[in-house]
Amino acid sequence: MPEELWEQMEEFKELLKKTNINYIQLVDCEADDLIASFINQNTKNNSNTTFDIFTRDKDLLQLLDKNVNILKYIDGKSTLYTYENFCQEYNFVPNNYVDYLSLIGDNVDNIEGVKGIGSVSAKNLIQQFQTVENIYQKIDNLPENTKKLLENKEEVVYLNKKIINLEKNINLSSKKFEECDFCWEEWKNNEELQKFCVDNKFKSILKSLAN
Repeated sequence: MPEELWEQMEEFKELLKKTNINYIQLVDCEADDLIASFINQNTKNNSNTTFDIFTRDKDLLQLLDKNVNILKYIDGKSTLYTYENFCQEYNFVPNNYVDYLSLIGDNVDNIEGVKGIGSVSAKNLIQQFQTVENIYQKIDNLPENTKKLLENKEEVVYLNKKIINLEKNINLSSKKFEECDFCWEEWKNNEELQKFCVDNKFKSILKSLAN
């Protein structure tokens, strides 16, 4: 990690402590896996709670559920993206988004998909078969062109799915759900936060905090 980035992360962690926001950091664990584990372990016992994930990582779309939303940037604005939004756009459930990405790949994470299978073809396949395992079990029923594209790519597709699938069972027992309570009104008026934004000339953030 570049030293400058490390210094920025340490400064940000100090800000979180000063503004009473809990965070989770575990050695050899990626942030998206920690988020997935937190969601998985807490939605079961807090069924009336709504969880909003603020991210640009499309892998996390696989976590969408009736009480799990994604806050994403659309046209420069933070927009709530829901389970219903996803189903309308893709016509399959978020659980199968991993299978969809396993076919087309993910350039951001350097995951190569099946050459010749684009987003439209992948959508149609997942809408029809739900999972990549089902696709390969019934590969002889596919149109000849699609069959040729997928033949001998089974190992690659299954490896993609393993990589893209988020880890949901990391032990987070040291961080209790109650400790993650958050009050927007208290937080946005925190003096340490205001000072941090002024010192770093975060004018747009200061403006949003004032609303």
